[in-house]
Amino acid sequence: MVRTVLWLVIASLLLPFVSDSAFSADSIPLVDRLGLRTGSHSDACGFSTSSSLGRSSPFFSQSTPCNESTGEYSLTRFNFTQKREPFNLQGARDMPSLMKQGGSSLYEASNDISLFHEALTAGVQMVYRDPLETDNSAPPSANRMGAQIVLKGTTGSMKYRAQYGYSGQETGNSSFTTPNDRVGGKLAWEWNLPFVTPQIELSRFTSNVEGDLSRSQTVANQQKFSLLLAPPNLPSLSLGYARQQTDIFTRPEGPLSDAITTESVSANLSFLHGAGKGDWSSYYKTSQSEFVENGSVEEIGTKMSGTLNLLEPVDLTPQWGFTRRVNSRGTMANDRFFAKLGSNFRVSPTSTLKPGVEVARDLNRFAALHTDTLAAKLGYAYLAVDDSLDVSILGQYILSQRSNTPANPQIYDVSLLFKKDVRDYLHLNHRQQTLSLKITHNQQMNTTSSQTQYGQTSAMLLVSIIP
Repeated sequence: MVRTVLWLVIASLLLPFVSDSAFSADSIPLVDRLGLRTGSHSDACGFSTSSSLGRSSPFFSQSTPCNESTGEYSLTRFNFTQKREPFNLQGARDMPSLMKQGGSSLYEASNDISLFHEALTAGVQMVYRDPLETDNSAPPSANRMGAQIVLKGTTGSMKYRAQYGYSGQETGNSSFTTPNDRVGGKLAWEWNLPFVTPQIELSRFTSNVEGDLSRSQTVANQQKFSLLLAPPNLPSLSLGYARQQTDIFTRPEGPLSDAITTESVSANLSFLHGAGKGDWSSYYKTSQSEFVENGSVEEIGTKMSGTLNLLEPVDLTPQWGFTRRVNSRGTMANDRFFAKLGSNFRVSPTSTLKPGVEVARDLNRFAALHTDTLAAKLGYAYLAVDDSLDVSILGQYILSQRSNTPANPQIYDVSLLFKKDVRDYLHLNHRQQTLSLKITHNQQMNTTSSQTQYGQTSAMLLVSIIP
């Protein structure tokens, strides 16, 4: 299937270079409308062109002027972009993780062709990721490539979209709507009616696009149906139903090891007020395995979250929720309760204080066990007006208490990140010139003993100069 996508994309690229003799005169206006022609052929200048039916073509007259005859096509309508993934110490714990998430070059090419004004637009998108470091164990280059063809349009209040493509396992964070390590397509349709918007989405994706025999392969077929009710000056309600059939193979073109059918219904209520906004969502989901006897699992959950602007410099973000999972064999009955309270205190236009607390209980009703977790954090962020200096500090304390053991671990985690733009000192013509320093300390100990069990301190210094 990967080769099929590549041939489709290559054909769309080679189409502009095909000679006029490959088209009848009646098809030439379509070529012009597709934006593939940049110059007129010499035969179309000063001569009458006959169609395949023997009639004179209305698109060219005998008095057609022609100052220059090139007969060539070009890719000037394609948009080519190149960007380099910046290094960022914020999410890096060590040097290997830093090298994986920064420094790679991402090349993208795209072209949109209007076929029938806004009613239908065809698009071709390609991407290639060039990693900063490669070794003998690196995946093949096809794993870093992606291509997709998109047809989309609008007719009145209707919108529709169809796509087919593939994206390699190491494509990275691109503008593609095809997920990484997937090949397949998707159809989407919606109708914006007054106060009501129905939506339909059908998709089929296959994983392990390169056919790696050491990994399993999944084929997922999904159908989604949703209805959005949005009356003016009232809360909006979204109702949805989804069904997914997932076939799991031990290896590409190998035997089928499992087939799982998942169905879910959901409802989401969104409301907006002068003092803030909020969402209340609930869902019910069932999963059935065809290869496991009594292998059905049921899950139900609800969550409420919001943002409260009670005072001008303070934002509160409360959240609470509950989930329950049980299986038909009676060997699993898990509940989870959680509540969070976050806040943002804008101390100044450049400084923000972010305290927060979270409590949770995980209950195993089948084994009569539970785990209680308390997490408290305090963060501080400073960002200069001209983005030349970025400082962030985060401290976190986590306490876990299990009902079946007296040893309850505590975790203390502190991190400091300092990032400075040094282009005023280096005076180089480069897009990114930064100096970053990150210091982290992690400490673990038990409440039953004051003896330290585990501790780690690390420091990373990064000078990033990217053209």
